[in-house]
Amino acid sequence: QQLRAEELEAITKAIEIIASSAVKGSAEKHLPTLAQTPASFAQLRAEGASRAVQERVATYLRSRGQQLNSRVLSALAVRVEADPFAKVKKMIKDLIVRLMEEANEEAEHKGWCDTELSTNEQTRKEKTEAVETLHAEIDQLEASIAKLAEDITELTKAVAELDAAMAEATKLRQEEK
Repeated sequence: QQLRAEELEAITKAIEIIASSAVKGSAEKHLPTLAQTPASFAQLRAEGASRAVQERVATYLRSRGQQLNSRVLSALAVRVEADPFAKVKKMIKDLIVRLMEEANEEAEHKGWCDTELSTNEQTRKEKTEAVETLHAEIDQLEASIAKLAEDITELTKAVAELDAAMAEATKLRQEEK
């Protein structure tokens, strides 16, 4: 019975520490809304004051548990000392780090893509200009071929006329002889 009474006294003392002026009002302020509103990153980072009180309570419970040889108080000290949100906080911090890394990777990839797009656009412009120049040259050469073919036709007719005239002149000379 005395052990139980001392355990109750230790728990009462822990409650007094929690209700002290350093922590007073924090429970009413944060606990009712904790289940209703998501914690902001600023709240997750604010570990200083509440962590110090939590360690004081755990130390007191551990010392009283050892003095009284009470496993209940020792177990309670371990539970009070362990931060129930530490794992969640660590997961959130890891997620933030991973998201930042992904954002950096995406920014680098976007930079690379932008560079490639501008390079491809410049190359496309150069190739388009080269194609237009070659088409203009092809058109010019086709016009030149048509002109030369016309000239060849005219010259062939002129050669045929000259051959006919030479043949006629040769025939007249042959007859004169």
